[in-house]
Amino acid sequence: MLPLEKLTEEAAIGFRERGINTDDLSLVLELDLDHEGNFGETWLAFDAGAKKLYTMSISSDNDTAQKRKKAKQALAAAKEKAAKSGREVKLPEGADLPDLFKDAVFAEYNMKKVSDPYVDNFVSSNRLLAKDHPTEVEILPADVHLDFDEEKHRQKERDATATTIVIAYSTNARKRKLFAFIDIMNRLVRGDNVKSDDPIFEQFNAKCPKCGRAYADQERKICDHCTNRSAVFFRLFHYFKPFKLQLGTVLLCMLASSGIQLINPILSSQILYDQVISQPGVVAGREVGRWHNETALFIVIGIIFAVAILSLVVSIVQNRANATMSTKVTLNMKMDIFTALQSLSLSFFNNNQTGKLITRVNYDADRIRAFFIDGVPHFVINAVNFIGLTIFLFSLNWQLTLIVFIPVPIIVCIFKFALPKLWRALSKQWRHSSSLNAMLGDSLTGIRVVKAFSKEAEETARFYENAEKLTKANLQANLISLTIFPVVGVLIGLSSQVIWGFGGIQVMDQNMTYGQFATYLGYIGMIFGPLNFFTNFTNQVTDTANCAQRMFEIIDAIPEITDAKEPVVLERLAGDIEFSNVCFHYAANRPILKNVSLKINAGDHIGLVGHTGSGKSTIANLINRLYDTISGTISIDGHNVKEIATQSLRKNISIVSQEIFLFKGTIADNIRYARPDATMEEVIAAAKAANAHDFILRLPEGYETLVGTGSRSLSGGEQQRISIARALLLAPSILILDEATAAMDTETERLIQDALTSLIEGRTTITIAHRLSTLKDCNKLFVIENGEIAEEGSHAELIEKKGVFFRLYTLQNEANKKIIAGM
Repeated sequence: MLPLEKLTEEAAIGFRERGINTDDLSLVLELDLDHEGNFGETWLAFDAGAKKLYTMSISSDNDTAQKRKKAKQALAAAKEKAAKSGREVKLPEGADLPDLFKDAVFAEYNMKKVSDPYVDNFVSSNRLLAKDHPTEVEILPADVHLDFDEEKHRQKERDATATTIVIAYSTNARKRKLFAFIDIMNRLVRGDNVKSDDPIFEQFNAKCPKCGRAYADQERKICDHCTNRSAVFFRLFHYFKPFKLQLGTVLLCMLASSGIQLINPILSSQILYDQVISQPGVVAGREVGRWHNETALFIVIGIIFAVAILSLVVSIVQNRANATMSTKVTLNMKMDIFTALQSLSLSFFNNNQTGKLITRVNYDADRIRAFFIDGVPHFVINAVNFIGLTIFLFSLNWQLTLIVFIPVPIIVCIFKFALPKLWRALSKQWRHSSSLNAMLGDSLTGIRVVKAFSKEAEETARFYENAEKLTKANLQANLISLTIFPVVGVLIGLSSQVIWGFGGIQVMDQNMTYGQFATYLGYIGMIFGPLNFFTNFTNQVTDTANCAQRMFEIIDAIPEITDAKEPVVLERLAGDIEFSNVCFHYAANRPILKNVSLKINAGDHIGLVGHTGSGKSTIANLINRLYDTISGTISIDGHNVKEIATQSLRKNISIVSQEIFLFKGTIADNIRYARPDATMEEVIAAAKAANAHDFILRLPEGYETLVGTGSRSLSGGEQQRISIARALLLAPSILILDEATAAMDTETERLIQDALTSLIEGRTTITIAHRLSTLKDCNKLFVIENGEIAEEGSHAELIEKKGVFFRLYTLQNEANKKIIAGM
């Protein structure tokens, strides 16, 4: 079986109960929705030999699902017990695995009759669809390729009698694996020999090179078992080097605070009681009058009061210095994370949800800050106190002190057993918290789509699923901490009670004075404070180490797009562009561009034409070096783009796309984003050239109008014209127009086209458009089909050729005529 996913034992039994030989299965995948799109479990299993796809689905809200959950727990317990005893596994009562999928919905699909499986994407879920034919369809071998017209004709004949069927549902969490499953299944249907070491599996089965275990999070590729937590933790202290003065102040204050705490029991117990109160007429062993006793009493009380004031002053100085230092350290951490994010390649952001990244920048850095403000100072104080108290306790009464430390070996054993579990539980807690934040961000960002499709209930269910996972992770972490720490507290408390007993006997036997015993009890109370603190501090250390690990993971990430050692710096590009045998893919075995070669002369206006997903925008992204080629070269002005300094390359290229983005700020700031040093006159000139000046002046605040998230709402056309003004202000050598007017009405499109005319003049321009009529002014058109250059030539030449472009142009004209006729 290919290593996309492992078939669980209960699912294997479910398939075998339905007559499926699981040894014949080539590929399986578990999805997280049932056959009706509700939360549950669906298994896809493909038999390459028989060319059959099987599905088995069970809902999460029925009795079978609850039975399955209990049975899995019972089976796991039975296996663990059998492993310890060395005997054969015997299923306990309630672990009747053959019945787990008793009520499951089962379906079988003959892939000789079912063709063209594809994923239909929604906001939060996906459907696996396919074409069901009445008879078997011809399956072409992998080495047979049809041209565009032949493939379209063949597709049209097949689809004439086919019906679209829904095979399965999944959430976005399983979408990547679902795409891979379809890709591999299609190859197996064609007769390809897919092996277990195929590159497509690498993204799902990455393992730690040290221990060989699979990563818990395949995106992060961090092994919880091999991570050197101490090294990760102590690396944080690097951030405190610039703050040596504040750090020294904090440390001195900590030592002073510890010294003051150690003096207090002697002043308030032994000196005050034994030397003053308990012996009237005697001070320090000498007979004196009552007046001297009262004077000594007030002196001791005054000293205690002065020590309290001194302790307050030391605490204030320490806290202020620590707060100042920690706040600046946190700022530096956040800046390091954000700077690292800015240097990472676009593919990193495609593979990581925005919500998770925001959590790392804000939450993790703030948790580390809290640790150094609250945790570290108290740790130092408690550590110094513990050492000093231990010395004092042994000097006062070594026998009683030994009793204090009886629970310590037991506590050490408890922590040695529990802390690794707590570490993993906190890691899991963070992963689910990040997933919940990411889901919440996606849902709120796409709220318009959610409401348009009446998916509020589904989004609520998806939120509940993520929130429930986080709740369970929180519960697991809390159960561990709330079990071990109370146990430790009880052990410490019991030793305290024992000391009261043994100490009371020594006072009654006059082996200790009451003042000495009171001092001893004061120190005991103080030493239990550090012991209690250390038990809880381990939880905080574990959480902070997790946060630090995630933070350094981003900081240490190596960008895929980097400058050469000695990059070529070009102040101004001429605009000659050449692709030579360029290949590219976003995911293994899903090629986007295949050996693409093309040449664009400086000043040319060329158009890229093709179906959605053919690779047009990818070409634009490669020119701007948002991605690097897999193979082949891209040259600009005779220089390989990988040798040109990224900053000088991108400041000569502007992109105007249909995905308009305005930053939160004024209109002037948004136009000036390309050139922050531009004067207001230059901003206005760019806005006039973009046909934006007039509508900007009609706004109450004009160029000072706030736009962006939570500010004034502009129409799509108005936003696009601001985007064009931004591109004009940069005065690029190369201009890329990626569906710049795709979502505009005719009037707005005309205004934007007029603005683009002035933008195009004197520079190399690449236009990507589905409206082929907008490409008439291009010098040359490149038609992209299946990642390859299918045709090239002028608009007129391609019409005369009557190939792929002519077919697309004719279809579009016919569609426009039907729209006009229907008006």
